[in-house]
Amino acid sequence: MTRKLFVTTALPYANGPFHIGHIMEYIQADIWVRFQRMLGNVVHFVCADDAHGAPIMLKAEAEGISPQELVARVTADRPRYLQGFHIGFDHWYSTDSPENVALSQDIYRRLKAAGLVYVKAVEQFYDPVKAMFLADRYIKGECPNCHTKDQYADACEACSIVNSPTDLIDPYSTLSGAKPLMKSSDHYFFSLSDPKCVEFLSGWLDTPERLQPQVVNKAREWLSGKGDEALDDWDISRDAPYFGIPIPDAPGKYFYVWLDAPIGYLASLQNYFDTGKARARGEHRTFAQFLAAPDTEQLHFIGKDIIYFHTCSGRPC
Repeated sequence: MTRKLFVTTALPYANGPFHIGHIMEYIQADIWVRFQRMLGNVVHFVCADDAHGAPIMLKAEAEGISPQELVARVTADRPRYLQGFHIGFDHWYSTDSPENVALSQDIYRRLKAAGLVYVKAVEQFYDPVKAMFLADRYIKGECPNCHTKDQYADACEACSIVNSPTDLIDPYSTLSGAKPLMKSSDHYFFSLSDPKCVEFLSGWLDTPERLQPQVVNKAREWLSGKGDEALDDWDISRDAPYFGIPIPDAPGKYFYVWLDAPIGYLASLQNYFDTGKARARGEHRTFAQFLAAPDTEQLHFIGKDIIYFHTCSGRPC
């Protein structure tokens, strides 16, 4: 029986060129895709640039250009390297797209209607000069354990202790050098720990051949509800200024990039269908029909460092 395959690789972040890890993964996936086509199977091989988030916004600001201009410059070089390594994606797109906005906001509305989104006040450090809340990696200070200076807020590179921003001695913003203030802001959370989500993910993992056995075992640790790695509710919002997709019913709030990035696989596939490229591959169904078809198989080539985000956050693809 002919297999109908939707194949993707991990999205490269659009603030810099490919590195060797990207190319290695893409070559592996390309070999597998070519083999499947030699067997007579139908394969749709797509990817996209991961184009949202604070690092892109801040790098663009430092260069005096818009985030869109930065992303366009970075992605303009993608074909040269893909073609140079003879990697044959059927379609390459971007998560900064109308399709991704529509899909991400639709999934958010469905989750909220199902009672799986709630709002909670969160206290975090705020840069008074840049007028923005700071992610942990934008805060440095003296380690409270070994007293090494200029250590990140989430971990000390000298003694390897795990920190939180409030643990640091004399913290400062890496963006401006200013002493950050503690401020409260309402954040939107996805109830990942809800029994309905745990049950869904458990059933998904129990389906044979979803994942490699060792990956299934690791994902089950997150679903076990025990220890530091237990599944927890997921903060899916960020405050302006932020380069991302607006939360439709929350002015000044944006989806955290790791919400819209996994959905970006589907957005790229939709654009591939809508622009007629799927039809050129002999696929006469619409995007919606293809996704809903019981014979459609979705396969991801990803590194082990992003297993959590692809199995236990958002929608497993």
